[in-house]
Amino acid sequence: MTASEPVAGLVLAGGRGSRLGGIDKGWQRYRGGPLVVQALQHLSGCSRQLISANRNLEEYRALGAEVVADRRADYQGPLAGIESAMLACEAPWLYVLPVDVLGMPADWLARLQARAAHSGTPWVGTLDGERLQPLLGLWSRTLLPQLSAFLDQGERRVMDFIRPWQAAALALPAGVHLHNLNTPQAFEQASD
Repeated sequence: MTASEPVAGLVLAGGRGSRLGGIDKGWQRYRGGPLVVQALQHLSGCSRQLISANRNLEEYRALGAEVVADRRADYQGPLAGIESAMLACEAPWLYVLPVDVLGMPADWLARLQARAAHSGTPWVGTLDGERLQPLLGLWSRTLLPQLSAFLDQGERRVMDFIRPWQAAALALPAGVHLHNLNTPQAFEQASD
């Protein structure tokens, strides 16, 4: 990766929201606004802004970002959303941000870009303390053939897909912790 290569931003908001009773997680309100609006603010440095969504498409389009629905049926997971975004967007890199993950530093994209340039790997994710956040990171479009083949084989686990490049994950600065807002309890704890 070089500093001049365009990076498109992708908010992953295409899931079923099963841990939240089936609601569309992107529209869940947190600290005064929908999660999707807060996530889009982190994509301001990107050449394009995309939202992976599989329902409420018109509402998402009203936010001004390009909306990309999964090309694969039946909510096959976040990798299907990344695949569809790569197919819809020619940018060589995608900065992927799950809609329910908040708390990364404002300059996290720049830090990931520097890490990708230094490591030479096609994927750079985020290490939050001891926990890997594989979806929050930079994904090279060169991964598209591998990603499609992985999904064609019925595979869905993100950790299995990124395993070859796992060592390239970038640790968050000391004292910075992410909030994964994917259960009612997580929303309550993050509000405390």
